[in-house]
Amino acid sequence: MAGFNDIEGFYRLHSDSVYSYLVSLCRDRSRAEDLMQDTFVRATRALGGYRGGSPKAWLFSIARTVFLDDTRRRARRPVLVMEQDSAAAPISDPVEQDAIERALGQLPERQRTALLLSDRVGLTGSEIAAALGISEGAARVLVHRARQGFRVAYEEDSR
Repeated sequence: MAGFNDIEGFYRLHSDSVYSYLVSLCRDRSRAEDLMQDTFVRATRALGGYRGGSPKAWLFSIARTVFLDDTRRRARRPVLVMEQDSAAAPISDPVEQDAIERALGQLPERQRTALLLSDRVGLTGSEIAAALGISEGAARVLVHRARQGFRVAYEEDSR
C-alpha cells in the first residue's frame, strides 16, 4: 500500500473509492469531484495529526466531514439550480439504479454513510468505526440498521 510518504500514490490508490463514496452521498458528480479534491487537500494538511490506524478509515472520516461542511455551507446560501447525476454505482438498469438511490436517500445521513462505507467502499467494521468516531459494535449496529432501513425503503418503493 502506498504510504503517506508517497502522496501521489496514496491519491491514486484511494481517489476512485473516495469519489464514488462522495457521489453516493451528494448525487452530483461535479460536486463530488470538488469534495474529493478538498478531502485530499485536508488530508495532506492533517498528516501531522494522523495517529495511526487505518489510513483508509482516516481518509473517509475526512471525506465525510468535507461533505457535511459543504452541505451546511450550501444550506446557508440560496441555490437556484442543482444538477444531480446519480450514477455512483453503475447498474445496467436505470430504473433499478433510481430505486436504489431513492432508498438510500431515505436513510438518515449517518446510516447512509455507514452503509456506503461498508457495501460500496468495502471498509471493515473497525474502519467504519474509526471513520465515524464510534465503537466497532456501534458501527456494526449502524450498518445493520441501515440495511434494514434500506430494505424497507426499497421494497416500499417497488410496490
